Amino acid sequence: MNPNAARADGGNRVLQAGGVSMTLGWLGVLVTTAFYAASPPAAAMPHQPFNLGAALEGAAAGAATMTAASFAGMFSDIVLATGTLLVALELVHRGRGVAAAGWVAMFLSVGIFTLVDTLVGQVLVPLATTEGAAGAFAGFKYLFDALFLLGTIAFGAGALFALASDCRCEAPLVPRPLAWIGIAVGALGVAASLGCLVHLPLDLVVGASIGLGSVLFAIIGVTIAKGARA
Repeated sequence: MNPNAARADGGNRVLQAGGVSMTLGWLGVLVTTAFYAASPPAAAMPHQPFNLGAALEGAAAGAATMTAASFAGMFSDIVLATGTLLVALELVHRGRGVAAAGWVAMFLSVGIFTLVDTLVGQVLVPLATTEGAAGAFAGFKYLFDALFLLGTIAFGAGALFALASDCRCEAPLVPRPLAWIGIAVGALGVAASLGCLVHLPLDLVVGASIGLGSVLFAIIGVTIAKGARA
């Protein structure tokens, strides 16, 4: 077999596996996002301004949905990280450095959100119902908020780099209409997260960007898998 043909076939198999994993992972993230949305924002989001009393009360009242978000998110993140890394590695092999850098940033974002999803149900909920643990809860809530915003910024910036590269590429991995939508969603997530970091009440916009990104990148995962199989 021609070495170039063998390499191309192997690369397509990598992309197909990556696309399928991404699709499954993002569908899981969409479910996770729904549980976050059903939870009290003061506890389950990087709510601004920070209110310890409201966060404690919200974590106790929203224990069921926050724990569900935690379990759905932790396992979905593992699947999603696998798919995202596979796509990044194949782009490295193809010499598309800017696009690969964007996908690596999104992979790092998933790693950050693995910690976020673990904290929300496995740490914040138990601390909220532990007597005398308000100080520990506050510390972990500040960490949760910071990681949530950092993860969203990494995802949004990664989407911007990866999809902008596709818009300029002759053989894009992602169709240009989807890429332009992804660029807009990524920019929204970055802007809202930066706003939250300076204490603007934009946490619901951050959550909306993640929900929109989940739907869009699930579609992108299907598109990548189909394109690699064709």
